[in-house]
Amino acid sequence: MTPTDHPIKRQLYVLSISKLFKDIATGMLVFIIPLYVVNMDSLILQDMPTVLKAGLATTVFGLANSLSQPYMGRLSERLDRRKVFLIIGYIVFAIICYIYAISGYFESILFFRIVQGIAIGATIPAVITMVTHLSTSTVRGQAIGIYSTLRGAAFGIGSMVGGAVVTYYGYVAGFYISAALVLLSSILIILFVEETKLPDTNTPAVPSTIEPFTIKILAIAMFMMLVGIMLIFSLLPAYQIRLEASEFLLGVAISAYVISRIIFQIPIGILSDRFGRKIPILAGIFFNALIVYNLGHVDDVNSLIFLRLLQGIAMAAVETPLLALAVELSGEQNVSSKISIITSAQAAGVAIGPLIGGIFGGYVSFEAPFYISSLLIFLSGVLVWFALRKNTEIH
Repeated sequence: MTPTDHPIKRQLYVLSISKLFKDIATGMLVFIIPLYVVNMDSLILQDMPTVLKAGLATTVFGLANSLSQPYMGRLSERLDRRKVFLIIGYIVFAIICYIYAISGYFESILFFRIVQGIAIGATIPAVITMVTHLSTSTVRGQAIGIYSTLRGAAFGIGSMVGGAVVTYYGYVAGFYISAALVLLSSILIILFVEETKLPDTNTPAVPSTIEPFTIKILAIAMFMMLVGIMLIFSLLPAYQIRLEASEFLLGVAISAYVISRIIFQIPIGILSDRFGRKIPILAGIFFNALIVYNLGHVDDVNSLIFLRLLQGIAMAAVETPLLALAVELSGEQNVSSKISIITSAQAAGVAIGPLIGGIFGGYVSFEAPFYISSLLIFLSGVLVWFALRKNTEIH
């Protein structure tokens, strides 16, 4: 076997490592932004509850990210280019990190979060397609697990770094460091990452009659999973008061999810390659429903950290096999536009989760968003079970 015939190509590792610094910056911003905006001056939204302000700042980014992905995915297919989308998206991302540091009003942060979301929306279908091009179907779960593990590790480190930087140096320093890290990733991609193409393959595509319905159901499940995971970001100020926790320990709680997720992603990906995608996907969805319910009842920061560790395992069991299955359902053709349905749903979950947390946590009760989300995750698991059970071609 020659190096070019290897089922996972070396460029997959080059791509993943080049993105590490950007992913660290993303983890920093996810932690910093909700805490930063609650004390900002506002022009027209002065009376908004703090948890809703924190949620809205996260939501507008996620919605812009989600809505832009299908269009960007189709555009990258039409142009048959992916690398340029990464470079432009990351450069815009870095510039806006700097703008955050000099913005004076909450509304200006919301506007630039929208622009930053569009920039990242341009990169996600491109990078998932590149991962697909750099692996074969027999190791697709492993390849996605490798990529997601390196990305997740950097994201988790970013949340902890963000907590430490804010605690000791302030928010402005966090934004400057984020901008520098994203620019570094942009340089590495320009220098070392090669454009990818779909390799020639004789693998038959899964019949198209099952593809649209099943991919949409998988997207719904991914959306619900992310809603449950992202709820706590708008509720960080409430957790800080209820649990009497420092910014650093809250950062550890955020990172705990990512740490356990990255530990389990590659092993679960390998197992799904060998024994099938269905069982880990369903187990992870139902397990996450139980975890989300209990996140509304933690009474100390150690319990919060523990539940977030379990939530990372649940997500690892779902994301890697689910994305691999979606690629197989697409027949490995037009991956950008088809996988963008799922990655767009992920981004929408990232957006809506904090908003649900902010609205129901701010106007109903702290526990209400967790009850609602856990029920919706459970129902999405039932839909996935039904869809995969109906399609005997899927293993």
